[in-house]
Amino acid sequence: MVKKLKKQYETPNEGWSEERIQREDQLVEEYGLKNKKEVYKAESMLRDLRREARKLVAQEDEEQNRNLINKAQSLGLVKDDAQLENILTLNTTDILDRRLQTAVNRKGYSDTVKEARQLVTHGHTEIDGKRVNIPGYLLTKEEEKKLEVELPEQEENKETEETEEQEETVDEPDETDEAEENESEEETTENEDNEEGGE
Repeated sequence: MVKKLKKQYETPNEGWSEERIQREDQLVEEYGLKNKKEVYKAESMLRDLRREARKLVAQEDEEQNRNLINKAQSLGLVKDDAQLENILTLNTTDILDRRLQTAVNRKGYSDTVKEARQLVTHGHTEIDGKRVNIPGYLLTKEEEKKLEVELPEQEENKETEETEEQEETVDEPDETDEAEENESEEETTENEDNEEGGE
């Protein structure tokens, strides 16, 4: 029997809500998301963080508190001096702001978030030298510093330079060979002239 994989996100439990649908549509448009599933993934992650923070507030376990805060800090969700209460005040946009697609656009590599998505999915983005092509990948603060984007124009220029270098390395005609060819042509012409004069 094949084990059914658990869904990695929760969909809204409530029925039809115009306000919720409009908010989701706005997020999809603002962040250039493929569909609402990406909104639900961000909301599920946020829900898990809040749930854990609420549980730890009640338990008052200092070590676990610090671990959760460090996790949120490494993702750039809260500041260095944050407390559990700061995690409880996070919202969906805080999670979406940490996506690779958003970071590419924020750093000015693209004019729009949709263009940023194309750059990521087409393999133009690297983190610490490793290619990452998942727009929804959540960047840590350290990874964001190591983010590099090679724009299509730069790749085309590289290919052109390589082609030119290859053309330059092709064996060029030797000047000595050319001189010998010219001499033999001159001799042939002189012989033809002499033959015409003899006639």
